Amino acid sequence: MAMTPDSGNQTAMPPNDPAAPRMAVIAWLCHNLVVGCLMGSFSVMLASVEQRMGVTRAQSSSVGGLVMFGSALMGSFVGPLIARKSLRMLLLAGALASLLGYLLLAFTNSYGLYVGSYLLLFGPSMALTGSIGPATLVTRWFGRNRGVAMGLVHVNLVVAVMPLLSNWMLEQYGARSVYLLMATIVGVTLIPATLAARDHPPGVGPGAPESAGGGSGPGVATILRAPAFWALALTAGAVITGIMTMTFNMVPIAQSLGFTRMQGAMMASSQSVAGMIGSILFGWVADRIGGGRGLALVSFNMAVLLAVLQLRLPFPAEMAVVALFGMHGAGMIPNITRALARALGRDSFSRAFGLQQAVSVPMTILGIAAMGQSFTRTGGYQSALLGVAALLAVCALLALWASRQSADDGPA
Repeated sequence: MAMTPDSGNQTAMPPNDPAAPRMAVIAWLCHNLVVGCLMGSFSVMLASVEQRMGVTRAQSSSVGGLVMFGSALMGSFVGPLIARKSLRMLLLAGALASLLGYLLLAFTNSYGLYVGSYLLLFGPSMALTGSIGPATLVTRWFGRNRGVAMGLVHVNLVVAVMPLLSNWMLEQYGARSVYLLMATIVGVTLIPATLAARDHPPGVGPGAPESAGGGSGPGVATILRAPAFWALALTAGAVITGIMTMTFNMVPIAQSLGFTRMQGAMMASSQSVAGMIGSILFGWVADRIGGGRGLALVSFNMAVLLAVLQLRLPFPAEMAVVALFGMHGAGMIPNITRALARALGRDSFSRAFGLQQAVSVPMTILGIAAMGQSFTRTGGYQSALLGVAALLAVCALLALWASRQSADDGPA
């Protein structure tokens, strides 16, 4: 399949609909609350999970991979489903799944239910309301400055605050209070927000000629036959693997480097705060140099930062490294979404993005499992992190190749 050149000629695009900023706010809430609550609290809660359920570090942390597996399992058909069904109802379904998951965690000591909540509730919620849904909403409503809009939507304030907030609540009131807080946030804020979403701009609907090529865009089989799609998807998967391995294990990683749990929470927050800057910065980069080149830059720099992390620098320096890592990781979304939307058209974006999410899952599960095994066997995470760094370096070359194949290098 020939990839559409990414000329970045935004002046030729019609103005965005006046309601586009409101849809961006809704997309921001969806991403923030689903991803922020889950990822921001996960590493803080690991020790309490092990105590409550009598499991090992490998068992408690392994559900991070199950979230990604559940997300991909749902995302592999949610992408095509979004192209045909109501996006608003699918966003609502993901919000309800997230709410139910936190209520279940608040009142169970069963490891089986703990596993099930992450696989069957949080995983689908991540696909529907945390990633594919918000990205599709922005892609449908924004033609101009889509990279910056996507970057702003993925500025995650919640994931920056949640490590410190959940650690304080855990120490003061126990694990149940943390889960009930997150259930309350989702129920009071996210569910009403999803009900206010609108599927398409006025006069535009499924199958309308939204993209430059018109029509409904290439189908799943055509997308899967495109080598550039695989190069972009594998690189995005490597970046996701890097971010998830750090996010799910940030506090234990910090402790393995000789720091306290609170310092680990501070490192997790620094990663998230810097991610807010990176999301906007690399959204701007995507609009200027193209999504493929931007993705290659993100992947290579993250490989370097993981290698530097192993030098056991003083705490301020290590926190700076983690912050830069988070800054780059957050830049993946605006770059991969721009690359896919430009290459395949907005009509096919949800299909391509859902397939990309599915491709990333085996890589992420392997990375998270390797982190647990590395700790079990060596008492540290060095070997697993260096393996992720090597993967990122190789995938940076793939993304650079894909950008040349699709001419994804025009100024915006």
